[in-house]
Amino acid sequence: MDVEALMRAALIEAGYGPDVVGSALPRIMRILQAEDVRLEAGRHLSRKEREYVRVQLEIGLTVPEIVAGLKR
Repeated sequence: MDVEALMRAALIEAGYGPDVVGSALPRIMRILQAEDVRLEAGRHLSRKEREYVRVQLEIGLTVPEIVAGLKR
């Protein structure tokens, strides 16, 4: 089971309806992906870097693409 399906099942099990799950799940997934970027980078990110990561995730880049951008 992938992370998104697991999170969806957990939210439904917790009693959240489809509207809440549909609006909250994308934000939850971006938070988890941002943490993946931090772990891949191997360090804490500055405020500017965190903003960069947030924007990159919103436009649809993947974690490896964002990490490569941070390393430049």
